[in-house]
Amino acid sequence: MSAAGNDFVLIDEIHTGNKIKNYNLFAQKVCNRRLGIGADGLLVYKSHNELPFEMVYYNSDGSTGGMCGNGARCISAYYFDVYGKNETTVQFKAFGKIYSASSDGKIITLSMQNPTQLLTDLAINVEGVDISCNFIDTGSPHTVLFFVDIKNQYSGKTFESFDIHTLGRQIRLHEAFKPLGTNVNFVEIVTDTQIRVRTYERGVEEETFSCGTGSIASAILAALRFKCQPPIQVHTRSGEKLIVDFKGNLINHEIMQVSLAGTWIFHYTGSVFISEKEDIAGSRHIPDFAIAALYSQTIQRSR
Repeated sequence: MSAAGNDFVLIDEIHTGNKIKNYNLFAQKVCNRRLGIGADGLLVYKSHNELPFEMVYYNSDGSTGGMCGNGARCISAYYFDVYGKNETTVQFKAFGKIYSASSDGKIITLSMQNPTQLLTDLAINVEGVDISCNFIDTGSPHTVLFFVDIKNQYSGKTFESFDIHTLGRQIRLHEAFKPLGTNVNFVEIVTDTQIRVRTYERGVEEETFSCGTGSIASAILAALRFKCQPPIQVHTRSGEKLIVDFKGNLINHEIMQVSLAGTWIFHYTGSVFISEKEDIAGSRHIPDFAIAALYSQTIQRSR
């Protein structure tokens, strides 16, 4: 599945019968774009005693510990298609917290937890240069930089063309953000209700086509510094748009009722085998009866 260009392998543990022993290793292998299926991360759909399901998320390097907004929208879409066909809202658990999502058939809107650790007007030194940045935790840690503050370092480059990998990785691993590290978002203001965002993602260790929690972080900081007005339309690297909405007192940094909305795609379903002893992954034919069981409105819509 994918949402705004963020792509994921989703494992339904109810169907698999919890046959996977080590999800950390599984994520590394199945998300490998050369030796596996290829994805930004792994979503695990697990049963829950009180709620419809629990979401567990692993980055492509096997690490975990941070919420994934686009992944949560994908797994919610999966629930609506497979388990809650007549439902439009769902509550689920992820990383010890309860989230909710709603669907109108085309858009999945995810209600987020209130952000924490909002810090503005920071400065970190990267190779002798002081870089202006901001920090916020929107379920995952995010550093936000505005292109207007660093464009002199990229003479002749536009927001779309400058290479974020080197600076993004330097900040992601910076001493100031140890031991957990940080995601790094680069933002350009388009209008008072639109921004462009490019994200270097921790755990993927490269730029992704979009990042849900990063889009939220960027929109909130754009409102604080440039007085952008929510709902804010976020133009992602994939070309798709996400809508970030929130309420609160920006002066006192009290942000609440945060939501992330956008489209999603169910690309295909199948099966995969993973060798626990060797660094290989592969696929095998999925029986026709299994395809029929999983064939849903989602798959039809993505064609």
